[in-house]
Amino acid sequence: MKYKVLYRKYRPDSFETIIGQDYIVKTLKNSVLNNKISHAYIFSGPRGTGKTTTAKVFAKAINCLNPQNGSPCGECEFCKNFAENPDIIEIDAASNNGVDEIRTLIDNIKLTPSNGKYKVYIIDEVHMLTVSAFNALLLTLEEPPAHAVFILATTNIENVPITILSRCQRYDFQKIKKENILNRLKEVCEKESIDAEEDALMEIASLAEGGMRDALSLLDQLAKNEGKITLELVESQIKTISQKSVNDLVNTIENDKFEQCLNFIDEFRNRAVDYKTLIKKMIDVCSSKVKNIQITGRKQRLNAIDYKKLVLELADSLSKININVDSYTILEMILVEYFTNGNVQEKIEGTIKAESPKIEEPAKEKVQKEEVVKEDNNSNEELIKLRINNCFSNAKKEYLENIKQIISNYLLKTSAGKGKSLLEDSQVVAASDRNVILTCNNPHNVENANKNLKEIEKILLNECKSEYKVIFISNERWLEEKKKYIENLKIKKNYEYIEENTEDNDSNEVINSVFDMSKVEII
Repeated sequence: MKYKVLYRKYRPDSFETIIGQDYIVKTLKNSVLNNKISHAYIFSGPRGTGKTTTAKVFAKAINCLNPQNGSPCGECEFCKNFAENPDIIEIDAASNNGVDEIRTLIDNIKLTPSNGKYKVYIIDEVHMLTVSAFNALLLTLEEPPAHAVFILATTNIENVPITILSRCQRYDFQKIKKENILNRLKEVCEKESIDAEEDALMEIASLAEGGMRDALSLLDQLAKNEGKITLELVESQIKTISQKSVNDLVNTIENDKFEQCLNFIDEFRNRAVDYKTLIKKMIDVCSSKVKNIQITGRKQRLNAIDYKKLVLELADSLSKININVDSYTILEMILVEYFTNGNVQEKIEGTIKAESPKIEEPAKEKVQKEEVVKEDNNSNEELIKLRINNCFSNAKKEYLENIKQIISNYLLKTSAGKGKSLLEDSQVVAASDRNVILTCNNPHNVENANKNLKEIEKILLNECKSEYKVIFISNERWLEEKKKYIENLKIKKNYEYIEENTEDNDSNEVINSVFDMSKVEII
């Protein structure tokens, strides 16, 4: 039998097996019991919390020939043949987001169901629909045929027009509690004969960030290893950090053990633990200490105000991450204030000197150095223009959607790393068969991202077995380039692909030729 991944194998097929969404389940079951079925629903919430699964169970329940307490019976002809039923239409709005697809849907909706009572349209990631597609859907949502039910699912409810929201019953799915995820993982391990430590499963539940699908995917990945799933295995495979290690780090602050604190930070640095993951967990631990101190009134070396201040400083550090600066050095700078050892200042200054040696230069040499940097910046700008031009020379929607899907899959299966941090902070806006343009959500990160292009290009090579040239730009820059691209299309000015001169990066001769072409003009 063909292997089936765990999150698909253990996907709930009844209301009773849906975890962590009790209020929504109860409301939908009552709708079935009382035969009060709305024509349109919208399910919103984080990924992996059961939106599409609940939509399928609800579609099965309203068509079931013998529903049991509002749930599908699982025994009637409709329930048994649900997967192949032509009356249940699933649409992925991420890849079918145009007005033509919606018009085709509207034309087919007039046909009556072939088997059940209702024809159910489940539109996943509905926020990806274009404005024209949303407008085309409006009238049908307003006055659909009596046999039609729409269930829209989205992870970005804020991007769905209010005109759509006002025509739907809205259900907000919550992140699933760690305890519920842990219990489910234990059940799956027992059924699949997977040997796993409870601490390891708790760490998986924590990494899933409220998503059951992510938790089962991580368990599936770790189960491929021989032997027992231990906490150490989770940390090494997923490049994460255990809750115990974070607790120990925070306790070094409380116990005024600065050397131990530095040792922990060096260990995390050497293991390439994702900085954001570490900071988020430290914030959780410190926040718990604030609450505990306030509730118990217990006196400690650091009081609630100290931990509150530390939480705010740690949170602020996340917005100041700079690829050119070691993030863990920033953490050391934050924590040093919370120790009282007399030699702390000396130790931390020694760390700074070791990592950033100060070299006195004559004034003339400093000027020359600044000129070199300026030349490099010019070269970077020329490279940006070249790669934008090359991407536009053969940009297509299918290339764009393909790269988006590849990156989405990569982020789902990867828990940490510099590449993931860069991609999480960016969006793919254009792609050809050889080039990709991304925009950074934070414009201050563009320069740093472009200094790590090889990291992203290596990821794309590993994921799709093809070489791509990548460039990052700001959202403002993208709007300008997009406007120029559209204007060039209108006047039929073509973009011609220019080979990059990889052998001589200091020469701009080939790059500058982009701006001398008669057919292309990028200003």
